[in-house]
Amino acid sequence: MWRNKKPILLVIILLIFLTIFATPVWAGEKDAATAISSAKNEILNCYTAAKEAEVAGANIKVLVSNLNEAGSLLSQAELAYATNDFDAAVKFAVRSQDYLNGFIAEANTLQETAIQHRNQDFLINFVGSIVGTFAVILVGFAVWFFLKKNEMSRQK
Repeated sequence: MWRNKKPILLVIILLIFLTIFATPVWAGEKDAATAISSAKNEILNCYTAAKEAEVAGANIKVLVSNLNEAGSLLSQAELAYATNDFDAAVKFAVRSQDYLNGFIAEANTLQETAIQHRNQDFLINFVGSIVGTFAVILVGFAVWFFLKKNEMSRQK
């Protein structure tokens, strides 16, 4: 009788041992790889948007800070993936993407603002130069006319 119950008892002990000491993996390797790949693509898209904003003349310090934080989270995701902790890898990758929510819109807004400022500065400098040139010419003619009138009145 004891021999018939021995395999059942061993299976029960094994199941209890597994539930107590084994940590279940909720995310698979494929899910983790997909999440990390998606996070990388998001960071690249955000980097491109930040670069375009900087080329336009925008101050991108806040954007760079956000990119650095997202990159740090992505590094943690890749480290977790390398150690076969796929659940943590997915969590870090998702946090990295969440950190970049609204990033591209903010970069585009900064880019548009920088372009508007640059255009406004150009107009002010261009129009200001033209107005300044005409003012110098007009003042020169006025001084010339005044001096010529004074000279004619002295000659009389």
